[in-house]
Amino acid sequence: MTTFRSGFTLWQLVQTARELTEDARVRERVDAVLHIMGGLGGTYGKGRPLVNALEDVAQEAILQGDFAFAQRFQRFAAYAGGELFLDILENYYDDEARQRSEKHMRRMAALGADRAVAALDVLCRDKPGASAADARDLFRGIAQSVDYLGLGDGEGGIRLSTKEARRLQEYGHMEMVLRNLPRPASAEAARMMSDVLADVDAGMLAQLLELRARQVGLAALRTAVEDRTAPRVPSMAV
Repeated sequence: MTTFRSGFTLWQLVQTARELTEDARVRERVDAVLHIMGGLGGTYGKGRPLVNALEDVAQEAILQGDFAFAQRFQRFAAYAGGELFLDILENYYDDEARQRSEKHMRRMAALGADRAVAALDVLCRDKPGASAADARDLFRGIAQSVDYLGLGDGEGGIRLSTKEARRLQEYGHMEMVLRNLPRPASAEAARMMSDVLADVDAGMLAQLLELRARQVGLAALRTAVEDRTAPRVPSMAV
């Protein structure tokens, strides 16, 4: 069952996006979205018609060759269609929300580092002569064990609140960013990458992932531009 979403934040994001295009046909589609959403208050047009209207904007933007604008509205449609939480949407298009998220990520990284030090303290206490190889084995075992943890569902399982489920999606997004970064081919390349990433924030890492993930998708989008009789281009899920 689809869980449709909408609200004041999405309305604001659509209003802001309208000023980012000067193409009359794209603006006409955006205006159709705003007409469905109505004014302040109410349900802001929550439902399938809103999702379709947002996808129509993305389709028209693709036909005009504005792929960044199209992707923006594909994400709006994914949120309105219940596929994306608002926190993730805000990370892309709300600077203040993104800064709050990055602050949270930094705190989580610091917490992880602190727990790693605690694990190493235990290792050194139990095995005073532990080597770097022993430490690698310890953390490799921890990482592999995490894959077998689960929250469960049904009777006896853990029931997550919406806030907790949203946090899990954020962590999944962080993991996707980190796993999809290019892997260095040598120790020297690793050092160079470390130097480059030292000054890169989480938003930049997300952009790197976006660029990589769109390599294949953009080819299909360009084909749609050349063939204006093609059927509706499906939304790219994030």
